[in-house]
Amino acid sequence: MGISYAKQHRTFFYNFKRYGIKISNEELKQIIITIVVVAFVWSFNKWGDETFDFVMGIQNFMKGILFATIGLIMNQIGQRIVAVYYGYDPIYEYSMIGIMAAVVIAFSSRGYLIFFLPGGIKLRHLAASRLGEFRYYTSDWEWAKAAFQGPFFNIVLALILSMFKHIPVARQLMVMNIMFAIYSIVPLPGNVGLYLFYPLIFFWAFTVGFVLSTSLLIFFLSPFFTLLIGTIVAVASMAYWYIGVDKKLDTEFDKAEH
Repeated sequence: MGISYAKQHRTFFYNFKRYGIKISNEELKQIIITIVVVAFVWSFNKWGDETFDFVMGIQNFMKGILFATIGLIMNQIGQRIVAVYYGYDPIYEYSMIGIMAAVVIAFSSRGYLIFFLPGGIKLRHLAASRLGEFRYYTSDWEWAKAAFQGPFFNIVLALILSMFKHIPVARQLMVMNIMFAIYSIVPLPGNVGLYLFYPLIFFWAFTVGFVLSTSLLIFFLSPFFTLLIGTIVAVASMAYWYIGVDKKLDTEFDKAEH
């Protein structure tokens, strides 16, 4: 007896091979644009020390291409794994606001301020894979969990690289992944931070606490203690928002209605 069509599509590895890894031409174009822009702003003021040096600039730009590619892959792979697990087809889209802001800020700061938005994935539900789910269509909570994996995977790679941060290339790649993690959580259109902030703001608070604390502690503590303290800070941030800020806002709204 052969495997049914629906059963085949409900297999995680089948879906990941067909939807998680495979990208469309439009996705590829937007990925390339994102990588080139990130490499451009990263290498903006690295084209010579006192005088313009074309060779040095090209070398630093190509290094930026490599770092940005690794950072974006780590940012995307976690999101794609979780999205496919829940029965979605992940589609990458860059943030047009992030692209334009990156270039403007690079020129206005002469390259001393590096800013970009990595973009994020849109979820398209797979009919056969979503059958039987409590909520058949796109779930905000599942989308948020997929979005969280972007900065989380960047931090994990940064933690691994922190063991070799005495090596300049490893330290630069570590910093690039930290920037991907931090800028991912900015809640602007086209960025994964918006998918965390809008439907589940307490989970966004958790993510912000985790990313910012680990990004700071990674330069001073071991990977284990960085991850441990970062998780504690993340839980505390979520609890503070849920118990403190959210409850206070509900109380203020109730008073205003009465």
